[in-house]
Amino acid sequence: MKWYKLIVPAAIGLLVGAIVARKVKHQLLPEIALKRVKEHFAKEGPISGSWIMMEQEEYERDGQIFHVYKGGITRTIDGEKKQYTFYVNASDGHILEITNLN
Repeated sequence: MKWYKLIVPAAIGLLVGAIVARKVKHQLLPEIALKRVKEHFAKEGPISGSWIMMEQEEYERDGQIFHVYKGGITRTIDGEKKQYTFYVNASDGHILEITNLN
């Protein structure tokens, strides 16, 4: 067996793995994004429910397009449920928009 039949596929595998790792490294996991939003809301009071979409979507703000996760938070304030939706940047975790649905 010639040496290049082993080295070439290994080199290609390492290269593809490095490219994929670099892409994944710059993306925030949706669970971590939700945790950050919940920490933001928890400063103002208890949270009774939350959800986040696992797929990213495009979101336009001020002429820029962001890849975001969309989610929601439910809080109970004075016995009344308040629902909010949010968009969080998938690359750095910054909250781009919070909308009160009530």
